[in-house]
Amino acid sequence: MSQELDFSSLQRKTYQAYQQDGLIDIIIGWMVIGFGLNMIFDNAAFLFMGWFPILFYVPLKNRITVPRTGYVKFHASNKIVFGLVIAALLVLVLGMFVFFISGPDILSASMQAWLKQYYMLLLGVIAALCFLGAAALTGINRLYAYALLFLGMFSLGTWLSIPAAIYVIITGAIIEAVGIWMMVRFLRRYPPAEQGDVHE
Repeated sequence: MSQELDFSSLQRKTYQAYQQDGLIDIIIGWMVIGFGLNMIFDNAAFLFMGWFPILFYVPLKNRITVPRTGYVKFHASNKIVFGLVIAALLVLVLGMFVFFISGPDILSASMQAWLKQYYMLLLGVIAALCFLGAAALTGINRLYAYALLFLGMFSLGTWLSIPAAIYVIITGAIIEAVGIWMMVRFLRRYPPAEQGDVHE
């Protein structure tokens, strides 16, 4: 029984270390910054620039994190839950897209005016909910802080009538800075191991 508890503790510590490399934070921050730059320059290239690094998440994880902590493998049940959450988010995004596309025909003039004024706040609420769901699913507690960051920055920006691109870029820059700080700390704390173990 003691050995099982020790192994579970080792698994938990390994998983926590696996998520402390700051890589996901750097990618999220860069994506948000790219979105903000697109708002300023109205150029889809900045959106592409923001989303493109996500393609390198797994290769970078394997190159930077795995040699230091070992490879952490999700249980099948976690994969199913993760898949259901992703599917639900996709349905939500698709439903919102269809709703807003057909909005002019089904919304009143006052509702259209409200959406035009507060659509960034709505995006902030949606982003906060996504971070809350991701935090609950993965156990990465700092994602709760990011949920509050999005909600707070987008609410404050809307209330003070700050140009949306400014508080979007500031939000992304904060997450980016946290990710870089975590990456530097991670590299100093965990030297590369000769062989990475697989933890299930």
